[in-house]
Amino acid sequence: MLARRGLAAIDADDDPLLARTVDATGNVVEEEPAAPDFAWLARHGWAWNPARLDQLIGAAAPATLYICGGADNELELADRFTQVFLLEIDEPTMLARLDARRDYHDWGRIGDTREYLRRKLPELQDRLRAAGAIPIDARQPLDQVVDAILSRTSG
Repeated sequence: MLARRGLAAIDADDDPLLARTVDATGNVVEEEPAAPDFAWLARHGWAWNPARLDQLIGAAAPATLYICGGADNELELADRFTQVFLLEIDEPTMLARLDARRDYHDWGRIGDTREYLRRKLPELQDRLRAAGAIPIDARQPLDQVVDAILSRTSG
């Protein structure tokens, strides 16, 4: 929605050089199971590639680049950002939005990923709050969420 407003924005999940599944030692996983179970999810994570992130930010400069998404290592990379937002959402809204997706992203709808997200939501939001992320009420319609982000943006 930010890109539709003429702003430099990317969905981190759409750049395979940026967002990728890694194992416990940080090695990129080439193939994920069709229906990940809790045991597999506990041994793997979603991580952003720092070099690719730097490349994307540099390519957008001097414009502000909005990166939409999250990763397990997002707070380790937070110093690259002017601002970090927490899109606060409740479980029913999160699940409804996952169910409404019509793109190729099936996370939250396959294997144990839905229950995994339900369990991780409070921890994720608490972690970002503790790190000082700017909270945005993401239960609102998405256009209003974007308006709230833009009203708080310094760049």
